Amino acid sequence: MGEKKSDLLEQFMQIHCLLMRNHHHNHMIFGLMGNPHRGQGRVLKLLKLKPETTQKELSDLLAMRPQSLGDLLKKLEQKGYVTRTPSENDKRAMIIRLTEKGANEEIGNEKQLGFDSLFNCLSEEEQARLSEYLQRVIDDWRVDTGRDFRFGLHDFYHRHM
Repeated sequence: MGEKKSDLLEQFMQIHCLLMRNHHHNHMIFGLMGNPHRGQGRVLKLLKLKPETTQKELSDLLAMRPQSLGDLLKKLEQKGYVTRTPSENDKRAMIIRLTEKGANEEIGNEKQLGFDSLFNCLSEEEQARLSEYLQRVIDDWRVDTGRDFRFGLHDFYHRHM
């Protein structure tokens, strides 16, 4: 790997570390529901957009393994934020419904989490170029690795917002 590529990789790793630190800081302040991009907060945010869905569809949208999602849903159900009931049409399918308590639960927003100013150091044109560059890197990596690292939630937001 050339020096420039090594420097780029180092910068990506620094960004990753800063994002993880920010996540842990926000977790301590806002709790499990504080981050709409991870864990229980991510599931609740999606369910606020679509209050009734199947566990399979939720798993696909969140790009999560069914078992991992099941664990999160169990915790959310124990807290009274969601209900899980077998589908009347297909007893193997589980219907997930957001409860009133879940609908009223406050989820951290970008401003609270410190993300609203993340790209303020870049002009709108620079942000657009950075987004294009990052998307090219992501798309190329998907092709090279044969893996799809998309987050289904991102695609869902853009289809339904």
